[in-house]
Amino acid sequence: MMAAKEQALDPRFVRLDASTVCQLKCPSCPTATGATGQKLGVGSLKFEDFDKFIRRNPHVSHIELSNWGEVFLNKDLVKILAYAYRRNVSLYIANGANMNDIRGDVLEALVKYKLRRITCSIDGASQETYVQYRIKGDFNRVMENIKAINRWKAKYRSSYPQLTWQFVAFGHNEHEIAKAQEMAKALGMSFLLKLSWEDLYDLPEFSPVQNKELVGKETGLGVASRKEYLAKYGQDYVEHTCCWDLWNGPQINYDGRMLGCPINYWGDYGNVFEEGLDACLNGEKMQYARDMLMGKREAKEGIPCTTCKVYRRIKKDQAWVTETDVETVYRSGRRYIMFENKILGERGTVRLVTFVSRLREFFRQIRKALKQGRFDIRLQTEARALPNQGYPLSIPLPLDDEDNKWKPHPLFRGPTKGIRDFSCHVSVLVNGYSPHPPHTHKEEEILIMLSGEADLLLPLYPGENGHGRLPLKPGEVVYYPPEYPHTLQAIGKASANYLMFRWYTPNPKQGSNSLSFGKYKIYDSFARHETEEGFSTRTLFEGPSTCLTRLQCRTSILSPGAGYNSHVDAYDVAIVVLEGEVETLGKRFAPHSVIFYPAGKRHGMSNPGNIPAKYVVFEFQK
Repeated sequence: MMAAKEQALDPRFVRLDASTVCQLKCPSCPTATGATGQKLGVGSLKFEDFDKFIRRNPHVSHIELSNWGEVFLNKDLVKILAYAYRRNVSLYIANGANMNDIRGDVLEALVKYKLRRITCSIDGASQETYVQYRIKGDFNRVMENIKAINRWKAKYRSSYPQLTWQFVAFGHNEHEIAKAQEMAKALGMSFLLKLSWEDLYDLPEFSPVQNKELVGKETGLGVASRKEYLAKYGQDYVEHTCCWDLWNGPQINYDGRMLGCPINYWGDYGNVFEEGLDACLNGEKMQYARDMLMGKREAKEGIPCTTCKVYRRIKKDQAWVTETDVETVYRSGRRYIMFENKILGERGTVRLVTFVSRLREFFRQIRKALKQGRFDIRLQTEARALPNQGYPLSIPLPLDDEDNKWKPHPLFRGPTKGIRDFSCHVSVLVNGYSPHPPHTHKEEEILIMLSGEADLLLPLYPGENGHGRLPLKPGEVVYYPPEYPHTLQAIGKASANYLMFRWYTPNPKQGSNSLSFGKYKIYDSFARHETEEGFSTRTLFEGPSTCLTRLQCRTSILSPGAGYNSHVDAYDVAIVVLEGEVETLGKRFAPHSVIFYPAGKRHGMSNPGNIPAKYVVFEFQK
């Protein structure tokens, strides 16, 4: 894998601001104070410039349109959407839009031309609360515009644009977080709770959080401000990832000026419309900035990063951007988008790519087996029902072949009383690699990171700034619903070791309250257990799923010498031991062991060790 400095950058994803004009006066925004207008100008992207940019840069296939202003104030937006659709370019408004003023023809065009995603900036669940930050905004009008988009989605039978309700937590709106979550769910929107910008832009702090415990819990971060995040995690909240955009998602102003990242508005690296994207992106000035961010060169006057607060924090903490941070993220090209938009649809295209990928892997394995002289064909007989069984694991897992960067180790597969096909495997993935492109399948899936780190690559996930990239650390668990596109890429020095459960039942049913994609922190749940002797358990997530009437995940702690009597469950149960030891089925199981109890099979458990046993339990109720 080549380092970023050794190759010319040619990203498929760029950020091209459609407008720096905004009708609202949000207190923490430099656009509202006029600061961005003084440096960047107040205007909108012209269709003629967009047309030339698309034609001159055929490798660019994904464009984010939102940053400093309100996209929907651009009068050429319908033409831009239609042209991008015709040229097989996916557009996003994932950085944010206030959604207050949208023409009727634009509302239809968003769906008709398959804009991928909109992050709706809605910091309240009532007009009274909403308008305190979104000054001059109309909450009810925003709700009507979202409902109109949903009506068009129903008419066109389209899942696009996917809508996210972004809620910035303040002291004046924290009491409406739960209500906003409920409203988002009713509107078919995902919900993203963010910490406020605080002092990033040298503006007075607005409405600081009062109920820190509530906000810390709802964000899942255990903190209520960016300062607390920095103190707890040793890095900036979100904004440090903006630096990565100088490699994989460069920000361009509406008039063509290359800004590099979404935070910068005080300097540029040339003009893309005049000099070309390649000349600006790979020019000496921007390369110097990238070297600065990696700690390879000293700050220099004339480089916009030099005066940026984020860079100063990075320099102070020596938290430089690494090669791993800026490794190329997989993004589809225009041919893939053509199949997705106009031929097979979203899921059909993913299935095609999955099939081709599996076919290539199949032939690769055949070539490898023939080369080693060990090719044989085994007929699959009817699977036997899964028994009570434990599976000890030794982490990290070995790689049998240096040429193989991903090695799955199957543990079990077969039917149970309520599930037709249930399987479990553990895999090792080498740093910098993915097991496959983003794919989908009919099965539901759970992933647990055992050791090492990875980034989830999720085409449908909104993420911060629309990256669709979500970090995964040891002790975190992910639920994938059926047909949800996903893959992962190992990061960091060590290989990633992860465990997966996968299951499928006939006649699945997708209800409005079915579990959606989610990521959960197991060790945060352990920390919230009540201190008591014996046994304690706490639910991490639960609910009906497409294949199950109820899927539950809970964390449990079993004190030394404690246990529970042998019993029978009416549902399948899987357990992953994370700390300490447990004894069950007549054997002892150490950390990372997997234990499976099928429905109707008797089992019990005790802790034979001298430290608490911590484990995570999954119940699959059909």
